Amino acid sequence: MKIAWASSAFAAAFARGDCTQLEWLDACARSALCDGVAFDRAHFPRTDADYLAQIKKATVDLCVTPVATLDDGFLLASRSEKEESLRIALAIGAPLLVARAPGLAACTYPELAAALGEATGLAKAANVTIALRNAPDTHASSDADCKRLAKEADSAWLRFAPEPLRLDAGSSLAALVGKSVALVHDLAEDAEKARSLIEREAPGYRGYAILDARSGACGIGEIDRVTASSVFRAR
Repeated sequence: MKIAWASSAFAAAFARGDCTQLEWLDACARSALCDGVAFDRAHFPRTDADYLAQIKKATVDLCVTPVATLDDGFLLASRSEKEESLRIALAIGAPLLVARAPGLAACTYPELAAALGEATGLAKAANVTIALRNAPDTHASSDADCKRLAKEADSAWLRFAPEPLRLDAGSSLAALVGKSVALVHDLAEDAEKARSLIEREAPGYRGYAILDARSGACGIGEIDRVTASSVFRAR
């Protein structure tokens, strides 16, 4: 597996002004064992063409791969907001847009199905693949939920970004891995358990493990230490 850091893990540092997006990107790139980055939409200080070009050029110069953009609210966003998120991903060279499924109380299943249809149509036009991220108490809390949504969308532009340890009990990562384009691991979860599960149910997986933290409390000074000790490094 290759390792990518999600900027959402550093939300508190951005909010305090401890680092800028470019400083975070530079810190990730300087960690010899970090292969890629995933940009949370919330952490772009600007989204004009010049700034996004600067981000893309920085990833090239720093030799770090822009794996994905993250947008938790993408699926239920307005059409114009969806288009904007996809524009950002395309402009920085990120092939994936990782989106959490909405909570059960946020919408009905028919409403989500309609939103998925719009989202995948826009994703196809932009040539950016949506990667669905599971979470408890959402419309994608189990492998069956994810597969049902994929069947509903019936689109090659909807794939999965499973967070293995947050799938419902009884779910199988193996059931999703054929259409998984990234894996996500929250640093609050048991990394050894996640690695063991991946090795057992997704043997030979060679994609990215995106490191995230729901707390948003990581500091950029921790990047090298955490990456160097990560069990998700290629063995």
